[in-house]
Amino acid sequence: MVDLSKSGSKVESDRVGRVSLPPADYVLELLKLDADALKLIEPPSKRHQYRAVINWVTNYKCPPEVNEKLEVVKGYLEAFYHLCEVEDWERAKQILNIKVPPVDEYLDSQLRSWDYYEECIHIYRRLLGKLDQYWESICLNGLGIAYYFLGEYHKAIEYHQQSLQIAREIGDRSGEGSALGNLGIAYYFLGEYDKAIEYYQQSLQIAREIGDRSGEGSALGNLGNVYYLLGEYDKAIEYYQQLLQIAREIGNRSGEGSALGSLGNVYYLLGEYDKAMEYYQQSLQIAREIGDRSGEGNALGSLGNAYCSLGEYGKAIEYHQQHLQIAREIGNRSGEGIALGNLGNAYYSLGKYHKAIEYYQQDLQIAREIGTRSGEGHALGDWGESLLKLEKYTESLEYSQAALEILKQIGERHYQAKVLKNIAETHQHLGNLDAARQYCDEAIAIFTELGVPELKECQELREEIHKSSRVC
Repeated sequence: MVDLSKSGSKVESDRVGRVSLPPADYVLELLKLDADALKLIEPPSKRHQYRAVINWVTNYKCPPEVNEKLEVVKGYLEAFYHLCEVEDWERAKQILNIKVPPVDEYLDSQLRSWDYYEECIHIYRRLLGKLDQYWESICLNGLGIAYYFLGEYHKAIEYHQQSLQIAREIGDRSGEGSALGNLGIAYYFLGEYDKAIEYYQQSLQIAREIGDRSGEGSALGNLGNVYYLLGEYDKAIEYYQQLLQIAREIGNRSGEGSALGSLGNVYYLLGEYDKAMEYYQQSLQIAREIGDRSGEGNALGSLGNAYCSLGEYGKAIEYHQQHLQIAREIGNRSGEGIALGNLGNAYYSLGKYHKAIEYYQQDLQIAREIGTRSGEGHALGDWGESLLKLEKYTESLEYSQAALEILKQIGERHYQAKVLKNIAETHQHLGNLDAARQYCDEAIAIFTELGVPELKECQELREEIHKSSRVC
């Protein structure tokens, strides 16, 4: 692929949020298009298509009043579609090979970074079945990535499996590692963590064997994500630190921001809020610098959680609203659900339980629509906890038990312990003290193993249950 940031050519000044375009003459050279040679092309309809390609690449400039990244690269996208009209697939694929400085990502990767997943789907579908097996694998993998960001995880798996098969058939080790890693991500979102780890480990092994530092960093970060959800925080920190080191060594700003945010999440759960916020602020700064809207939303939501834990609920709601707005603008359904759930948590902390439930209802609906088992378990558990505060104990138990079943299935231990504690408290109010004691002991065992701040609160509940038993 062509890296224009190292070409020595002057970069044209056409910017929206730090996005620059490479010079038109270089792109035309890449496409091997000469305006004078167009006269020889027949029929005229075909010649008009090629002239349109040159016009879009040469003359299009994003209007200065438009603050939309898709408009910045509109000239390339229009050129791509005109090339497709004349079935010039070789030149069409070269459009995707352009690296856009200063972010230094290929055009299709850049579109994904900007969360234009539907546009990516249109592009990859146009190229499917039109090029060699190597490019077929790339397009299938790209479709899989787009669909799992849109929450269609089973469809993503289908495309990644096809990509993996082709990569192995043609001996493309890099493509094989990429497909394995992306399969791991899809299974991660579906809550099948053992299967995700298996794919991530295979991806990591291939990346190290072929010296792919970027792929190695991605695999390490993905492994950290799984162990974070499984409550193995020391192991998660170890993987995230390795990712951070590699990202900085190779200048991967996106990976650096991701690693910083992930480290912040671990320290947040460990109750080290100041340390967590330092990481979140660094992650937010990087996301904004490179135009990563999804990363920006994640960092804003994480800062909102930290402020909520520090009792600054107004500030927390402000950050979560910003996260929600971004998620909806870019069509990130998973991020939208997370933001809604976090807003529910903030209103729960303010004692506005009915309003909290409204947000949890929306969160639950999205989680079920896109098939995120973890999101579904969280929404049910949060809803159950709000019902507990409203003294609707029977309903609370119903929601909490449903949440517990899901969380046990996917092995998410930290939130599982929180739900166990809520069930214990519900049974205490219902006078089922033996059941309350049993659930509380289970929660204490997990909190103790994880070494998280909730342990103290759960031990206090255990003492209350013990006192109630003595009174009886």
